Amino acid sequence: MTFAAPVTIPLNIDYITLGEALKRQMYNASSDRAELWNESDSCQFFYATKPRFTSKAGSLKLETDAELSLGVTVADKCVSPLTWSGIIEAETQPYIDPDLTIKFSVINLNLYKPNHAKSLLVGRGFDLVKGKLIPRLETFSFDLRPPIQQLASLAQTAAAPDVAARVGTAVSTLWPVGVVMPEDDSLRVTLELTVPDVPTPIQSASAAPLSQAEIDAWQSTLDNWDAFMVFAIKQLGSTVADKEVRAKLLDLLLDSRYRLVQALSQPQAASGPDPVRILFLDEWSRLRAIIRSTAQRGLLGSRALEFLSFVSAGDALFALDQAAPALGVRITAGDLRQLARIMSPQYTADPLTFSFEVDPQLQQMFGVSAPLESPGPIEVPAPEDTSNTPPSVNSLSTPPTPISSPSPTAPPISPPTPIPSPHTTLWKPLRLLAPSKAEAAEDPLVVELFRTGAALNRVVVDDSNANAYRRSAESLLSLTARHETNEDGLTEGFRQNYIILLKSTGWQESCWRQFVRHSGRIRFLESSTGDIGLMQVNKHVWRGFYNISRLEWDVVYNASAGAQILIHLMRGAAEHTSVTASGDQSAAIARSAYSAYNGGPGAYNRWRHAGEPAQTQQIDEAFWGKYLAMSAGQSFDILQCALQWGTTTGH
Repeated sequence: MTFAAPVTIPLNIDYITLGEALKRQMYNASSDRAELWNESDSCQFFYATKPRFTSKAGSLKLETDAELSLGVTVADKCVSPLTWSGIIEAETQPYIDPDLTIKFSVINLNLYKPNHAKSLLVGRGFDLVKGKLIPRLETFSFDLRPPIQQLASLAQTAAAPDVAARVGTAVSTLWPVGVVMPEDDSLRVTLELTVPDVPTPIQSASAAPLSQAEIDAWQSTLDNWDAFMVFAIKQLGSTVADKEVRAKLLDLLLDSRYRLVQALSQPQAASGPDPVRILFLDEWSRLRAIIRSTAQRGLLGSRALEFLSFVSAGDALFALDQAAPALGVRITAGDLRQLARIMSPQYTADPLTFSFEVDPQLQQMFGVSAPLESPGPIEVPAPEDTSNTPPSVNSLSTPPTPISSPSPTAPPISPPTPIPSPHTTLWKPLRLLAPSKAEAAEDPLVVELFRTGAALNRVVVDDSNANAYRRSAESLLSLTARHETNEDGLTEGFRQNYIILLKSTGWQESCWRQFVRHSGRIRFLESSTGDIGLMQVNKHVWRGFYNISRLEWDVVYNASAGAQILIHLMRGAAEHTSVTASGDQSAAIARSAYSAYNGGPGAYNRWRHAGEPAQTQQIDEAFWGKYLAMSAGQSFDILQCALQWGTTTGH
């Protein structure tokens, strides 16, 4: 079957973008006002400030503050028979002229007092307003050629070699059609292009397994998207220091990465929906919403046009991807680079640079301090040696205390009690600075924590050491929780719940294990999706925040990182109003914090939803059973837990 039909694509011009463009053409950059009329007498002037576009009843309105004076200077004073200040509202009809620019015809003019009550101005004053403002507004134009050219370039970049000619032919027909429509927050221009006749692809009923090259390409696509999201989030976060905006950006980044991990574990088959495309569309929608709301609050400053142009170009590209699948356009790394440079034209490095190294800018932006780490360097076995003999204990930088020596056990745990108001007692900003290593080394709690970590260093639990190992692991988690709550200032009422949460999460995630024996070698515990060590901190989700080698080989660091994440998620859970709906708020917060630990911030209330997939329901129920057991002071069989790990839901 073949088809040939025009395809329409919406191009949205945000009102904030229009306002910024108007200011650049009409308003003085230094004073942020338009000098519409001035006479030699300083008491005679008419100027406008603060332009803003809105829509009302299907028409486009421009509002601007204004001040008018018709006076005479007498003895260095203005003697004014007429002064007026207020708001001018110009109702306009936007249209596209032959030069591909949007222009505006003024069809009505209204004057208001600063409180938006109707204002009356007659005679020469009103004539001046009409005669000086309307012609200036009608000379204002918004050039459509740059966004159309951007879309054409993005589409051609997205075309695979075998469809490049077809895409080139289609985008050459790209042209605006119909009328310009004022919508709630933007002008919508409809672009049309003609898709050439092409065979309709036949979907295969069954898909062959992906080759290694296809899996590698899949991995690269996901890495590029993650790098793009990090770049965009860092650009926005470094421009806007607002706590609310940064919290939304962190949630977006984490949710996006949790979905990436899921996609990594399920490479796309040749048939069925493309999960990466769905991910791109969903996360793009969230990113654009954050940028738009930030712009509406006036927080983007001089970069508003860059960010909003980025949103407009991305919207058009994703709309093209949805509207014309037969073109064979697939969003590529080249497209993501072009979008990134629309946002930040001065950026010269590759915006898609991908690395697992710690990113200090990302840490600082979101208030993630360095976790505690064991003293001295860590020894990471060379990759080629990982299948040979176990490492010698004598080669370790810190000789461990024999695991057979019982480590001090943690104080008894009392069952949690309901807390009346988590919003007021739990919330505080993430700490930005960690104590220095010298300060930490003098803290008796930290000294004990390091000693306990050394006792667990590269130790694999087995029949010969299970009881001593369990005591040491529990002690490590208790000490870590106490240290984290001391540093973070968590209120007393939540501390016991937090200790139980940390232990229950470690049980659920790893059976309290950092190391396992594999092919005769001791190595760190790692899941098939990249969850590492005792707290199963995922290296893809927390890329840039934590040192991967430390997560792998330093049990103190791994426990501390997991503890940081959980305390952050407890706060997030407390902020979600639906979390506090039950009688036992502390239990609800713990359950929600774990759901988010397992599935990202978007999963806070997952455990409440009856319609959740059976697997996630089982995970949440398994955690809840462990939490109740820990609350009651019960122990568990680490060896039996380890046997079930990776094969039973909830481990």
